[in-house]
Amino acid sequence: MKTSADLTFEKVRFDIENEAHLVINLTAPKIEWQKKRPPICLIPVIDVSGSMAGLKIEYAKQSVLKLIDHLQPGDYCGLVTFSTDVEEVFKPMEMTASTKEKVKVKVGELRDIASTNFSGGMTTALEAINKMDLPPEVVRRIIMFTDGHANHGVATSHTDILKLAQKSRGKASISAFGYGEGANQEMLADLAKTCDGNYAFVKNPEDALSAFAKELGGLLSVYAQGIKVMVAPHGEHKIEKVVSDVDSTEDNGKITIKLTDILSEESRNLVLGVKLAKQSQALPRLMSVFDVTVEYDTIGEDGKKSSKTEELKAKVQFVKEGEQQDKPTLALDEVVGLAQVVQAQIESEKLAANGDYKGAVCVMQKTSGELQARGLKSFHLCDHISDSMKDAGAYQSSGGYRSSVLRGNDRAYTVSSMDKQAAADLNFVGVSISNSTMDAMNKSFQAPEDPVAPEPPQAPEPPKVEPPKKPTLSKSKSSRW
Repeated sequence: MKTSADLTFEKVRFDIENEAHLVINLTAPKIEWQKKRPPICLIPVIDVSGSMAGLKIEYAKQSVLKLIDHLQPGDYCGLVTFSTDVEEVFKPMEMTASTKEKVKVKVGELRDIASTNFSGGMTTALEAINKMDLPPEVVRRIIMFTDGHANHGVATSHTDILKLAQKSRGKASISAFGYGEGANQEMLADLAKTCDGNYAFVKNPEDALSAFAKELGGLLSVYAQGIKVMVAPHGEHKIEKVVSDVDSTEDNGKITIKLTDILSEESRNLVLGVKLAKQSQALPRLMSVFDVTVEYDTIGEDGKKSSKTEELKAKVQFVKEGEQQDKPTLALDEVVGLAQVVQAQIESEKLAANGDYKGAVCVMQKTSGELQARGLKSFHLCDHISDSMKDAGAYQSSGGYRSSVLRGNDRAYTVSSMDKQAAADLNFVGVSISNSTMDAMNKSFQAPEDPVAPEPPQAPEPPKVEPPKKPTLSKSKSSRW
């Protein structure tokens, strides 16, 4: 894996404290997933409530059938459905040729029924997958698939479902797919993030095929797991904050960041705000100011996990007044800007959820102005997010867009399907949303033999990248934060 640790300023004044950002990049190589991939244990959990009748449930069934077709001996698959009641349609079993034919019959018999016992479906699947006696390298994943709000079962609120998931997940991760704006997109996106899975906004029934395809492509292209990034400052230098929205802990000035995995061809950036201490004199060369250690497990040629460690040093040169770098390195600052957009959206979402749409817009517009002053194109993204929260109507109708942008900007590879405008906006600011394995799976899932519609669904066209119209910006002061 290619790794780097760079400060946004390479030369700073020695005689004052300096604020900067540390950008750590992890980029996984392309892998031949057919030969080198972890085995997977997968349980789709399908909403069969009455609102799923018709094409919705038919495309959901077809998506599960496509999943089964692409699994191989050594992989496992189960199926759970939920309405008012929960049914374990079939327990997780190895996907041999004979078992595939049996479970396909079960999938074909699915029908819509009644209410939405989301929590019951989730806990039934988690219990089943955690009972499995599987080798440690097997990736365990639950996929929740619904078109509405939880209204039945032991947990129905956003908060209670997240608590239940955290308590019950065990060794499994949870992905969450929401059909249409009527689904609780915010809860589903939070569930996926909390439980290290993927989120998908499925706007139309046929989009389910693309969502399941990308989900499978991601599972088949896991390069490394159990990633731990440790950052330690030298001397009086300090880590002020972790800007990226990641799981981090602090101990005596040192920061540890934990990441679940990284996929083939994926590039992940971690942004930290730092303060460089005043020095006694200028120095003629670059000086190490932060040590970065990256530990992770990867799959070897024998299909087993092996551990790797990489050591990095972030360096800066302390110079005399007039010799310093006045502006941050643009490419690195673009990365910082995107992380700041995520933080601003998280803050705005909380305000809008409580009905303070004016406050939400103010936060996004302030960030937009700061980014524009620094010459960063990510300010366009801020303005579109701001528009989605300008009033109650805009907020209620933009759940798919907002959840797609938030998860996609944070880590696009964990969004199995997203709002088209969100995809276009992320594409414009340089965010890659899939790797070659996901693209190959999507093409395969869109095969013309698909029987659920009069005409077979086609693979979605990539969004056109066009600069958004220049919005009216609020005035604000430039900031490096």
